[in-house]
Amino acid sequence: MKTRIDSRTWAEIDLSALLHNLKYAKRCVNDRPIMCVVKADAYGHGAVPCGLFLEKNGADAFAVACLEEAIAMREGGIKLPILILGYTAAEYADILAEYNLTQTLLDLSHAREMSAAAKGYNVRVQAHIKLDTGMGRAGILAQGKQYMHDAIIDACRECELPNLDIKGMYTHMSVADTPSQIDYTNWQIENYNTVCEGLIANGHDIECCHMSNSAGIINHPQAHFDIVREGIMLYGMYPDSRPVKNGPLRPVMTLKSRVSQIRHFPKGTTISYGRTYRAEEDITAAVITAGYADGYPRRMSNNARFAIRGKSYEQIGRVCMDMMMADVTGSDVSRGDEVILFGQNGMSVEEVAQIVGTINYELTCRVTNRARRMYLNDR
Repeated sequence: MKTRIDSRTWAEIDLSALLHNLKYAKRCVNDRPIMCVVKADAYGHGAVPCGLFLEKNGADAFAVACLEEAIAMREGGIKLPILILGYTAAEYADILAEYNLTQTLLDLSHAREMSAAAKGYNVRVQAHIKLDTGMGRAGILAQGKQYMHDAIIDACRECELPNLDIKGMYTHMSVADTPSQIDYTNWQIENYNTVCEGLIANGHDIECCHMSNSAGIINHPQAHFDIVREGIMLYGMYPDSRPVKNGPLRPVMTLKSRVSQIRHFPKGTTISYGRTYRAEEDITAAVITAGYADGYPRRMSNNARFAIRGKSYEQIGRVCMDMMMADVTGSDVSRGDEVILFGQNGMSVEEVAQIVGTINYELTCRVTNRARRMYLNDR
């Protein structure tokens, strides 16, 4: 027996909004190639369905976090280049070659391990060199003049290793969404350019240089280089997680649920665990079939607004694992009505993030598989 996808709680994925955001990025970068970042199951939106749609509508490449995500993309039918941004152990060199994947080399020792494994398997592995120009995370240390000589030497040595095809080199911006730290971003760009120039001087011309994430696409045209990596803005969310009214991006995910019951409570009744809400007068409450097991934050207890029949209603009491309540006193809300938890025509994911004290895309990543995805406007 199959239930309807929208029978309880579901996430609507508007593919027309996804395409709109891709085209907006294309305009920002003067039609440079776009690498669409679909890690973490496309930030909770569904990597394979979104990837297939993007592949036929103008994407140039994809990026994922790990080997398992890349294999899922290939087995789902994706044919465009896929860059693995995170670590893959050298023992999987044959798998990288079999699936025609491009692996990030985190440092010279990682590159040497991958080269030796590829030689042992008698395969060639496509790879991108990773530089740490200021993120303080993965990559060859290339932060400032004191490290430049060694960074260039290490990058050159990676280029010269057997059984590796070095297709690109990249770095990641740490504060590209923070205008007050533009000097630091410019320093990162300078560090990156210095290594690029050093490679060229040593006879290594990298064909695909990239640096810009979503914030870089929007704010730093001097860092667009050969290709850009469109991540969070692809899904209609802003890199700084601040709410934007009538902005250029369109939200892709709308999380929805249903009203399961209408309850009438007398003045003084307390609602849900911990009795954190007490009715100041007689109220009518709607029980909604969603909770934190669907990915709706428990931190939103007594802080949220839900859209039902085009009107806004306050959430009351603690959010439970599978249910939560809203005050619908004086309304015509009834069992089966659709409820917008966040997204189009409801609270924006940025508004929810501000209350929870997190970033917008952590929230979409949190939406669990129990809230099934419904893909709209495919073409």
